[in-house]
Amino acid sequence: MESSISSSRNYQINFFQPKTAFLKENVRIIVIAVLIWAVATFGFHIWLKVIEKPTPEPGYTVYEQVYPKLTAGTATSQDNISIAKVYLGLIAKSIALQKSDALKEAFTAAVYAATPYDQQEAFTMAAAGAATDKSVDVTSIANLLGIDQDIVLKGAIPFALAPMADKTLSVTAPEIPGIMDKYLIHYQSFLTDSKIFGFPFHYFYTAIFLLTLYNLICLVYCYVIDGVMKKHGMESDDE
Repeated sequence: MESSISSSRNYQINFFQPKTAFLKENVRIIVIAVLIWAVATFGFHIWLKVIEKPTPEPGYTVYEQVYPKLTAGTATSQDNISIAKVYLGLIAKSIALQKSDALKEAFTAAVYAATPYDQQEAFTMAAAGAATDKSVDVTSIANLLGIDQDIVLKGAIPFALAPMADKTLSVTAPEIPGIMDKYLIHYQSFLTDSKIFGFPFHYFYTAIFLLTLYNLICLVYCYVIDGVMKKHGMESDDE
């Protein structure tokens, strides 16, 4: 049987203006497949965005409690230690924040304010030395903050210290609230909190399910288009 394409001398194919019955049906199948893929991909992310809620880390709660006291100048030594650990945690988790002078100066000022008077000179020297030597001994600082057993936080101390030549560093800075909001508040929902096969659901859906769905769509398309070609006499039913 002569196919619908071979019977025509017009071999120009326009996806948006199909001329033959076969091409029209083929375009319809492709559009349906693309719509399924688009809804599954973008629809999920839109839904994820709609239902997400801001969820602060414990460090953000500490910041909300202590920062007003720092601004008012009524913070205690324990308040300074608490906020210093929050600052240090941020610097430890983000290389970008190790370049934030405002955060490093706030951390250094908080530790200095909590350091006993007879140890402040040694702390000042350690802060100055950390600028060029990251192997500087920070044991006393780790002990003061109560993180001597935390290898990660203790290791981040040299990267969080700022020189204190004039001892006028501030525990607060205009940049601090923005840093806290960006790094300590995460947007979560039951889709991000749920797990499947050990993966967070949103990760499993995006990284595994969508790839599997794409391959299934391709397989189904091949099966369906084979039947359409036979329907239009473009392929023989015989082996």
